[in-house]
Amino acid sequence: MKRTLAHRLVPLLLAAGLALAPAHGAESRYGLAADNHILAQKIVNGLVATHPELLTAGMHCVPPDGAAQTIIASTLNVIGKRSDPPDVEVGARGETIISPNLKIPKLGIMLPLRDQRGREIGALALAFKYRAGEDQVKYLAEATAIRDQVARQIPALAALFTVVH
Repeated sequence: MKRTLAHRLVPLLLAAGLALAPAHGAESRYGLAADNHILAQKIVNGLVATHPELLTAGMHCVPPDGAAQTIIASTLNVIGKRSDPPDVEVGARGETIISPNLKIPKLGIMLPLRDQRGREIGALALAFKYRAGEDQVKYLAEATAIRDQVARQIPALAALFTVVH
């Protein structure tokens, strides 16, 4: 049987207090946002609760003892999913990606995630309600302010995996 990244992450996710969604056939298993009880999820949930202009939010980091960047917290049920290459580049190179999607409509912004000391520890994904022609620079400024607010809540990468209730 081929071992996927999700299979290797199961023990780490369970140790961090994350329950996993039931498997469906040969599909990879991802954790449910509602079952994710770590600080990172609490921060993400708080973002969406206090910023009604956000559709979704998520954090991508390399978990302690992990080998690859994954989604560690999200408003979507994708906890433990390996980050896509562009998302990894945001965390690795400190780049920002702005991606409009007019079909939904939303504006995705992926920024480097930092801790309180300014160390880059991953990527923060934010999706804003957006209509064609709106000022993307305004959204980038708001996303940057949100990211900086998040950084003040993160003493270090390891703290994001602390179980909270």
